[in-house]
Amino acid sequence: MSLPPAATAAKVLVIDDDKDLRYSLRRALAGLGHQVLEADSGETGVALAKREQPDVILLDNRMGGMSGIETLQMLRGAQPQAMVILMTAFGTTQTAIEAMKFGAYDYVMKPFDQAKLITLVDKALGARRDLANAGKAGRSLVNPADYKEGIVGSSEPMQEVLKSIGQVAASEATVLITGESGTGKELVARCIHQHSLRAKGPFVAVNCAAIPENLIESELFGHEKGAFTGATNLKPGKFELCDGGTIFLDEIGDMSLPTQTKVLRAIQEGEIQRVGGTTTIKVSVRLVAATNKDLEAMVASRQFREDLYYRLNVFRIRLPALRHRKTDIPLLVDYMLQRQSAAKKQRPKRLTTEALDALLAYDWPGNVRELENVVQRANVLAKGETILAKDLPPDVLSPRKLAPAAAPTGGAAPAAIPEAVAAPAAAGLTGAYDAIYRQLRTADGRDILAAIELDMIRRAMEETRGNQLRSALILGINRSTLKKRLNEMREAGIKVFT
Repeated sequence: MSLPPAATAAKVLVIDDDKDLRYSLRRALAGLGHQVLEADSGETGVALAKREQPDVILLDNRMGGMSGIETLQMLRGAQPQAMVILMTAFGTTQTAIEAMKFGAYDYVMKPFDQAKLITLVDKALGARRDLANAGKAGRSLVNPADYKEGIVGSSEPMQEVLKSIGQVAASEATVLITGESGTGKELVARCIHQHSLRAKGPFVAVNCAAIPENLIESELFGHEKGAFTGATNLKPGKFELCDGGTIFLDEIGDMSLPTQTKVLRAIQEGEIQRVGGTTTIKVSVRLVAATNKDLEAMVASRQFREDLYYRLNVFRIRLPALRHRKTDIPLLVDYMLQRQSAAKKQRPKRLTTEALDALLAYDWPGNVRELENVVQRANVLAKGETILAKDLPPDVLSPRKLAPAAAPTGGAAPAAIPEAVAAPAAAGLTGAYDAIYRQLRTADGRDILAAIELDMIRRAMEETRGNQLRSALILGINRSTLKKRLNEMREAGIKVFT
């Protein structure tokens, strides 16, 4: 049986009371250049791990004396950086849960394919190297105290957002915040309120899409006792409760036309009337609205009142999608990890380079909200103080991959570039790389892709003055892919950046 070659020789400890299995694993691992240590019990294995500090530990679950799970718990204290792979012939639910709970890198069922186990050992060694590299990482990128509003980002698009907040906050102007779902519209609304002259007043957020149509008028404007079945008491509405402060109407594009009419009156006249009431109530409220819908198109199709649209669109703030500000991802992740660790009174975890590259390569259709969910999940799954790539969800780890392309020669250019390809290329670098690949991935366009790829990589490298990380972000690919392409081009004698 041929085994895959070891990426790097390392120290591996095998703890198993089966002498024949230890012999078989020692031959296979030593044949790949690894130094192999052996122990026939958990007690002996823990002592050996303390003395020899192995990189990977293969641990049997059922042995005489301490069980594998008990040994695993002791190993976490003796050698916390070691990657422990639990081997078991009894794959019970409890074993699987406890193995991961107590910090195993993975576990395998006996009998196992030796080649697959060797591959798993190599992966564990890669994770061990990532841990070592993460241990050399510098200080945190952000100080949460500097981002009390929760808006994190130093990219140009986010700097424009912050400038807009500063320009409009002190005024009484109505603000319309637009952007995809999950981009942080409510955070921006709260920030506007906190920096306004109404900061000491209430901030009331209303999700218009979450309130049933038959209740939204009562929620916004209140109702009198007996106004309808179930109205057993007088209830003030959100506008009334928000007097002197800021009301944030999220997803306003989902509001019905009749309710839009009443909101327009509240803005224009500064007064409301409770459901079932006969008197008007004066209110002083600043309105900030948000939507992920195209209100202009809705006005054109008469799904949204034109007069209300103009009342809302006094000052527009457009929030960028996360895929358009990927340089902010390291800052956002660091901020999220610090906040999550502070809540648990723990030290913040760190990401390996491989894990961060995976986050940078992903398109984030759910934007910052999706990123926060992914970071929280990884924070839970990570063992020790470092988040590995394997702790990330499969969708994040498997974004669109670039097909291998032969390095183009000289300065050869395609005879004709399809219009579907030329359009995104002409529009600019950002996002165009992926758009072009999508057009050609199913067509016989490998030579066209190679030529355009060379041009775009050249342009990105020139724009960033040779900065590979920034170039990869502009092109929408991960840094390792860019490095591979650059190496191929250099080997072909192609000059990319002077």
